[in-house]
Amino acid sequence: MNRIHLCVKGRLRAVICALLMVVVVGAVLEAKDKGDADFKAAEAAANKEDWDKALDLYMKALDKNPNNMAYTIGMRRARFQAGQMHVNKGQKLRTAGKVEEAMAEFQKAIVADPASSIAIQELKRAQAILNGNKGEVKPDEAGMTPAERERRASDRRVASMASTPELKPIVGVIQTIKINNQPPKVLYDTIGKMAGINVVFDPQFTAPSRNSNVDIANMPIEQAFDYLAMLTHTYWKPISSNTIFVTEDNVTKRRDYEDQVVKVFYVTNATSVQEFQEIATAVRTVTEMRRVFTYNAQKALIVRGTADAVALAEKLIHDLDKPKSEVVIDVIVLQVNSTYSRSLAATLASGGTAGLQQAISFNGPNSSALTSSTTSTTSTGVATTTTPTTTTTGTTGTGTLTLSQIPHVSINQFSTSLPGALLNAVMSDARTKTLNKPQLRASDGMKAELIIGQRIPYATGSFSSGVSVSSSVSPLVSTQFNYADVGLKLSLTPTVHSQQEVTLHIEAEVSEVDQYLSIGGISQPVIGQTKNTADIRMKEGEINVLSSLSQSSDSTTIGGLPGLTNIPVLGQFLFGSSSKNKTTGELMIAIIPHIIRTPDYSAENMRGISAGTDTVIKLYYTPKAGEETPVLVPAANAPAANVPGASVPAAAPPASDGPTLRIAPGARTEPAVPAVPTPPAAPPSVPAQSSPPAVAQSVTPAPAQSVPPTTAPAAPAGPSQVRFAPAAVDVAAGGTVEVSVQVDNAADLFSASLIRVRYDGALLRLDDVTPGELFTRDGVKVTSVKDIRNEIGEATATISRAPGTKGISGSGPILVLKFTAIGKGKGTVTLPDFNLKNAQLQPLAATLGELPVKVN
Repeated sequence: MNRIHLCVKGRLRAVICALLMVVVVGAVLEAKDKGDADFKAAEAAANKEDWDKALDLYMKALDKNPNNMAYTIGMRRARFQAGQMHVNKGQKLRTAGKVEEAMAEFQKAIVADPASSIAIQELKRAQAILNGNKGEVKPDEAGMTPAERERRASDRRVASMASTPELKPIVGVIQTIKINNQPPKVLYDTIGKMAGINVVFDPQFTAPSRNSNVDIANMPIEQAFDYLAMLTHTYWKPISSNTIFVTEDNVTKRRDYEDQVVKVFYVTNATSVQEFQEIATAVRTVTEMRRVFTYNAQKALIVRGTADAVALAEKLIHDLDKPKSEVVIDVIVLQVNSTYSRSLAATLASGGTAGLQQAISFNGPNSSALTSSTTSTTSTGVATTTTPTTTTTGTTGTGTLTLSQIPHVSINQFSTSLPGALLNAVMSDARTKTLNKPQLRASDGMKAELIIGQRIPYATGSFSSGVSVSSSVSPLVSTQFNYADVGLKLSLTPTVHSQQEVTLHIEAEVSEVDQYLSIGGISQPVIGQTKNTADIRMKEGEINVLSSLSQSSDSTTIGGLPGLTNIPVLGQFLFGSSSKNKTTGELMIAIIPHIIRTPDYSAENMRGISAGTDTVIKLYYTPKAGEETPVLVPAANAPAANVPGASVPAAAPPASDGPTLRIAPGARTEPAVPAVPTPPAAPPSVPAQSSPPAVAQSVTPAPAQSVPPTTAPAAPAGPSQVRFAPAAVDVAAGGTVEVSVQVDNAADLFSASLIRVRYDGALLRLDDVTPGELFTRDGVKVTSVKDIRNEIGEATATISRAPGTKGISGSGPILVLKFTAIGKGKGTVTLPDFNLKNAQLQPLAATLGELPVKVN
């Protein structure tokens, strides 16, 4: 009974254990199945880039099976992507000025990915924006932090920094003027008033004791002032577009008043620091500027000096910073190897080339036996025993005989084997051809290498541990190896002389492994080399064979029976052997250079320029192409200037000479206003005043430069109306829009100079600025200059009709702006600077509002 009870009890335990295992396994499988379902759903959401949903599903799957690495990796990826997605949304909202909504997105990013540093940083930045917006903030700066607003203000200050003033006279060229015996102030004032330029003198200016005479004919106004400065030993500089400052010309005054310019030049074509430093040294030496600094990281050259010295440095950098010449070199490598082998043998000897070698053995009978007997006695001290011993000696058949047996030797006691016949005829002919056609491209003076082949290892050294080891272990515990390049190694350094010739420094090496030698138990390669170094000057496309190596070897071996082999004709082929080997090898390397780029030196690079004196750098400029150069055209019927001591002749001068103006010493002239000459009905009569003839001045314009008789249109009574078309812009993000600047009722419109356009660079990108249809309505060509700076949201443009043409009247567009919407929000487009001028270069009054812009 006890046994039965124990048996039943054991079976019951087993059943219970099995049931428990089934329950546990089922629960595990059920949990795995639920986790897989969530994981698959998370993967589907991740493929759709719904990272919030994907992160939630990954977390659910991971809760059901925390040890699954696939779930963990997916959760971490979704956590990062979800945080980054909210950060991007928050940044867009912050840029649009919706700071509170942006903060909510940054908070979601931190919840999704607590380790996101960018989310924490953006949240702090948004909080700083809210704290900084408590005061007055511009609408376009609502989404900026105080630091960003300050940085933007700094960018605007930098962009608004002006260069040295540029003189813009009303009259660009002085036709003909003669002034006799006048002090410097009178000379400068006279020329300045004729050109519409104000002249300001140094309060400490001291006029020289001697007066000067001036004779100017067809001279630009700046050159006229330079002429006066040289005559009177004075120095002048523009302090605005219509004002100059004059003082004495000496080192002290120049140091006190000469303007300094700071400019950064970027050297873009230098390929090494050495080349960049050489350009900097050349600029520093030629211009003699002390403040020339280099910044190697950006290859930037920072200079500070006078305007002319900096302009000269710009000229030098423009001439020196040229792209290097480049050469493409075709390389043709042809290698041909040929091996020919022939072996013929016909002989009775089995050894072939060893001749006849047959062994003869002696098999004679044994020699007669010789028998001898001896008796040995052993004494023990007790008894004596005697033992007889018999010894037999003789010969066996070993091929040796005693001398007494030689008479009994016969031929039957010798044996040999007959020689066999050998017939051998073998021939082999092997030829190999290797052709490589690589191509190299190298800059002028830069080295280019080409390696075709293999790297062969060879031992360079070894050492032993000094510990006794078994015979199966090599005593060389460590062996160092290096590698040798075997094959074709070509090094080229081109030097381009012109567009047609180039010099190549060439180092060519062809190597191969001839054999292997065992040195110290290590197999070492023996490398054969063929090397060629040359400097070759070649023309464009010229073919040159760099290395042509031919190698040939012949060997002939004859063997056989002596005497029989020497029988003429048949002896060598019937009783001997003949072997012939022939090896040939040819190697050819050809190069073909092609010049694909040269520095492209222009005529401006080759010509010399005037650079002033040894102590003062002074540059002179020719009028720009298309630049307006108004000339002095005095009115024929204008009365003489009403100045003391002025004298005007009563009789009119000849028509070809034009009017004449005579000025006494100390007299000053009024600004000459350009006008269209008309034939006077009668010459003006002014009572002449007595004045010394030596101090007379005459103004005689050249008739060839006069303007054709036309009637200038009258200036408009009131300001022209300027407006944007359309009046408002509503565009979707990514779209493009064209905005025209319209002028209504314009009269004698000639140019629109220095138009400054301001817009929100975060909303719009200005793609182009083009002249409007009004300027070209009558078929006259216009000159357009533009400068677009989207990084700060500003642009400038100047539009002018061709010189010598009259102005245009009417209504129409004068400027077309092409924008692309790049952000969302609201902004404006304004023209803070808008200068309209008529044909006499006089300003025209105009008013313009702003253009509201909305980007959806």
